[in-house]
Amino acid sequence: MKHPEVPSFAYRLFRWFCKETMFEELEGDLEESFLKNKETYGLSRARKIYTKEVLKMVRPTIMKRSNSGPIYGIALLSNYSTVAVRNLTKNKLFSAINIVGLAMSLAIGLLAIAFAAEMYTYDTFHEKGDRIYRITSARTNITEETDVYASASLYTAKRLKDYGGFEKIVPMYKGFYGDVALEEKLFAVEGLYVGEDFFSVFSFPLEYGDVKTALSEPFTAVISEDFAFKLFGKKNVVGEIFQKDEHSYTITGVARNAPRTSHLKFDVLASIVTVESLPDHDFLSKWGTMWMSYVYVLLPENYNMDQIMKNLGQLEAEENAMAERFQISLGMESLGSIFPSDGKYNQLRTVMPEKNVNRIIILAIIVLFSACFNYTNLSLARSLKRAKEVGIRKVVGANKIQLFGQFIFESLLISILALAVGYVFFLLIKPEFLTLDRYFARTTSLDLTVGIGLMFFGLTVLVGILAGFLPSLIMTRFKPSTILKGIHKMKVRKGVGMREIMTGLQFMFSMGFAILVILTYKQYHFAMNFDLGYDTEDVLNVELQGNDPDVLKAAFAEIPEIQSSSYCSFVASTGTTNSDYAKLPGSLDSAIAYNMSIDPAYIGTIGHRIIAGSNFTSATSEQQVIVNEQFVQRFQLGNAMDAIGTRIQFYDKTQTIVGVVKDFHYGTIRNELNPFVFLPGKTNKPHFVNLKIKSTDLIKTMEKLDEAWTSVDQQHEFKATFYDDQIALAYSALSSSMKTYGLLAIVAISISILGLLGMAVYTTESRIKELTIRKVLGASFTSMALLLSKNFIKIFVVASLVAIPVSYMLFKQTILTYSKYSINVGFWELGSGAILIIVIALITISSQTFKAAKTNPATNLRNE
Repeated sequence: MKHPEVPSFAYRLFRWFCKETMFEELEGDLEESFLKNKETYGLSRARKIYTKEVLKMVRPTIMKRSNSGPIYGIALLSNYSTVAVRNLTKNKLFSAINIVGLAMSLAIGLLAIAFAAEMYTYDTFHEKGDRIYRITSARTNITEETDVYASASLYTAKRLKDYGGFEKIVPMYKGFYGDVALEEKLFAVEGLYVGEDFFSVFSFPLEYGDVKTALSEPFTAVISEDFAFKLFGKKNVVGEIFQKDEHSYTITGVARNAPRTSHLKFDVLASIVTVESLPDHDFLSKWGTMWMSYVYVLLPENYNMDQIMKNLGQLEAEENAMAERFQISLGMESLGSIFPSDGKYNQLRTVMPEKNVNRIIILAIIVLFSACFNYTNLSLARSLKRAKEVGIRKVVGANKIQLFGQFIFESLLISILALAVGYVFFLLIKPEFLTLDRYFARTTSLDLTVGIGLMFFGLTVLVGILAGFLPSLIMTRFKPSTILKGIHKMKVRKGVGMREIMTGLQFMFSMGFAILVILTYKQYHFAMNFDLGYDTEDVLNVELQGNDPDVLKAAFAEIPEIQSSSYCSFVASTGTTNSDYAKLPGSLDSAIAYNMSIDPAYIGTIGHRIIAGSNFTSATSEQQVIVNEQFVQRFQLGNAMDAIGTRIQFYDKTQTIVGVVKDFHYGTIRNELNPFVFLPGKTNKPHFVNLKIKSTDLIKTMEKLDEAWTSVDQQHEFKATFYDDQIALAYSALSSSMKTYGLLAIVAISISILGLLGMAVYTTESRIKELTIRKVLGASFTSMALLLSKNFIKIFVVASLVAIPVSYMLFKQTILTYSKYSINVGFWELGSGAILIIVIALITISSQTFKAAKTNPATNLRNE
């Protein structure tokens, strides 16, 4: 019978969940305790203590065999939590290793999730995005080499109107760049000439203006909100006028700023009909002129892609029949597949290569699995120590599902704790990650959203389940009868074998990353010190930004530290190239020759070596050219001296070879040597002035250069970069790969060493009696260290045998895919990374051996 003063709710709860066989005895104990507490503390506090004691009894051993209901779930969760927290606090070292290891990997996982989520949300804001496509061009030249471009000619856009299947056609021309003028002030601008249907196809809302007529007339333009503020200090600027290239443009609309996740970004959109008034309109209207133009189409709702591709095939067949030196094949690219890109050339703006996205995701998965292996290894290693707990819980009625849930819950708890630490790591490495690759900072911000947060929490739960699954499965299979006979008789052979495999995989990943870092660094160092065939040291390249190069050269010549100066159309050996077909007069044999325009001083400033003939005799002569040795060999002109005076046809002009320079690497290490032609003066528009500097105080020299620039141009900022720095930028992909592999190597190695530390501690603890006896009998520190290390050494050797060839294969397929010149890979390049990891691992193991060896034997044997 219930005592009248016992709390009714607590009593009813106890009667509801308590087993009938235990109820009477426990009820009496509770009532006896209640009455005693009433006398000691009073009624109020006794009632509280009674309720607390009832709640403490909410555990599986006392509860009725009902595996459902909210109370049972709460009780089970409470029990799981209590046991999990006890184990975490009891095994602080192992808990810390697991939490830190998982936190490091989760930070990388969060980076990968935020990165990939942002990359794949580009251009998703367009309402008609599922029907917007871009026309691409696969161009095949006379050498039968085919390159795929994201661009297409304006002529293609014009011809597409002759065929059905398109609702709207939007041509674009990337020629609206440079400066615009307003009241004698110049403003740098990036813009496009676009078709009048631009706003009918793309979702860039106009704040002011009419989308139907804004781009219908020549010399009209729509500008962005930001650019409107920059020019006029206000938003509504419809009807205002600005100047560009001696033409007046009327503003007919103001567009909302393009979202960051748009591959189309602009300050100004000018009407495409304006292009018909430009001086080079005839050249832009040719079938093969597709270097700065793009064609987007909006397909009807019920489009027939087969018919569209058939129309494109008919168009290209007609035009290719009239082309002599190339063939162009047209393709269709959906808006959703533009960003990230699949490697097409000539993208409209900076576009993240899809291989970079996939690489980050794959490497992050590897690091996550490495951390999961850590948890699994340590849990399996300590599984026998928890065997007594499992046996007792099974004897008192716990089933396999409850035990499995307990261990999975512990894994999830550690994973969630690691989530908090991992977020801190994420904040710390995020700025460094954005600097790893020049694409990253331009295309992503890694801002976290609610969606990304939910995905990350889901990843955390998944990692917790994966990490805890195998230990949970093994420990729930322990048999009480075996445990009660003695834990020393138990074996977990499958678990031990699995531990060896996972430890080997961990160190294989670590060695692989270390080897990739070393190989990539060697290749980067090789590229930066590659013999170009000319001198780039102390050469400063100044961007002309539309200024007259002769005027700037004259201004810079007044500075004593300037030894020589010249100008050129682009900076060689940095990835920029220009080419056209060259041939001998009257010959049908032609070949691609790369070229750049220079003034006579360029040869001396850069340090090219003329091996025959002479330099240009005049900067204004367009009938003279200087060629390299490859050009002489390709056209079989004999030796260098024999080539002097030979006339060639290049850029539809007949020109005379006046000099031959020794071969040099005008491209990067990706490019083989090919015929090259130096053109005189301003054949192609100059873009850089080259200054050879000799200075003992570079800061003051740069200040003088800035002053000289300002004396010529007050509108533009002085922009200058040393040649060696521009070459370094050309190899930024190599640098970013090296940094990416380096970051992941640090994380993977740290996780592996943390796991190895835990394993070493466990191994030392489990064999402490043996080690102590060996020490008493005279065993040396070296022999004991070897005893503990020998199994690990076998694992390390096998891991290195796998990691070395796999890493080398990945290096060749990712870093050396297109390189024509590379390092010689020998033993130290391949083996040093593996040796480094093995040395660090052995030091970690030896530290625990040293600790055991220094401990007083009496202390170790006290409890034996």
